[in-house]
Amino acid sequence: MDQLEFRLLERVHAPSVVPEQWVKFAKSYREAVRVAWTLRRMKAAKPSDMARDMGFYAQHISDWLAEDDRKMRRSLPATEIPDFESWVGNTLVSQWLAFRAKLTVLEQITATQQTA
Repeated sequence: MDQLEFRLLERVHAPSVVPEQWVKFAKSYREAVRVAWTLRRMKAAKPSDMARDMGFYAQHISDWLAEDDRKMRRSLPATEIPDFESWVGNTLVSQWLAFRAKLTVLEQITATQQTA
């Protein structure tokens, strides 16, 4: 009898944290966005689905996910990161930003508490 794996430590109603290997894999902000998209929960989803559900412009999403990093390409705006992460189901972009800032988990928590 086959058993299905039940992931007990995964966040149910929030984006999941991705393994550190993926955070280190992304060498740029735009690449972090593309990797987050690749790791999305709904594998069959298309950029047009996200545009419809989140109210983003499809052309903007195409730029965010474009493999070439030409200067004319738009990048995911910082104000849209929470909605993007919610839709793709992971926090890779936020994790990448924290990693690049060289913040430890404790520093992130302390900074959050000080601004609250």
